[in-house]
Amino acid sequence: MIQTGKGEKRRSIQRQLHMDSFNKGQDYSRSDIHAQVGGSIQSYLPDVNGKIVAGCFRLDTNPDAPKVILPGNGPQIKRVAKLLASGKYAIPVFIKQAVNQWRFVGNFRVNRISDDPVEIRKQSQKSGRSDISGILYLSEVV
Repeated sequence: MIQTGKGEKRRSIQRQLHMDSFNKGQDYSRSDIHAQVGGSIQSYLPDVNGKIVAGCFRLDTNPDAPKVILPGNGPQIKRVAKLLASGKYAIPVFIKQAVNQWRFVGNFRVNRISDDPVEIRKQSQKSGRSDISGILYLSEVV
């Protein structure tokens, strides 16, 4: 067996997630996204075998997406948010433009999480939401 360095491992994970399958600025349907990465066509963070494979965000619920993500309180929503927060890998991220039209904005990974009540209160006011369970701060991987 050939030993590979961290860079090769990272490239291998990216290939597994099909991160090179999307063109920045191009729109995709949820079926298109699913065909490339798998996972649910309804979840905002579809996962396969416990690994988040994409982020699909709406600006009405995440006004600062893709850099700031505001998970809600539902058990499934919290579960996938925790999966994303625990991963140190990048995922392809899409922003909803219209019905079944999701624009690829790049590959992002979580660089910080917060459950600070002051930060959550500010984000709640900004977004008009009262169900925010935490904040995920993402950064683009180029």
